[in-house]
Amino acid sequence: MSSHTLKIAAAIIVDDEARLLLVRKRGSRYFMQAGGKIDTGETPAEALAREVSEELGVTLTNWEDPVEASAEAANEAGCFVEAHLFWATIEGNVAAAAEIEEVCWATLEQARSLPLAALTRDAVLPIIEQRLKRA
Repeated sequence: MSSHTLKIAAAIIVDDEARLLLVRKRGSRYFMQAGGKIDTGETPAEALAREVSEELGVTLTNWEDPVEASAEAANEAGCFVEAHLFWATIEGNVAAAAEIEEVCWATLEQARSLPLAALTRDAVLPIIEQRLKRA
């Protein structure tokens, strides 16, 4: 079976209480960052702003240059994701929309007890952990 790679943009959103925002898509058991596929002609930042608005009903207000990471896709068998991970801030009240079934704010410890997408578990949590240690 051949695999293919999905190019995505995802938001690392951490609140003032050091809790990260996680989402779970409808029909999936895995929690991950808000974000999604980069459409043809979109920059990763444009895709991120669109996805965060569609999925959470909030506005992306600030983001840093992304870190790139790859992992096995959580919800598409035989696929991998190449992700642009943006440390970002949002404005508005977060609410599950589009394909998002559940949204939660979790500490790193709480997040580790959830079923996480490989990208979140192997790339995002270490990024957050390093950043919080420096703060």
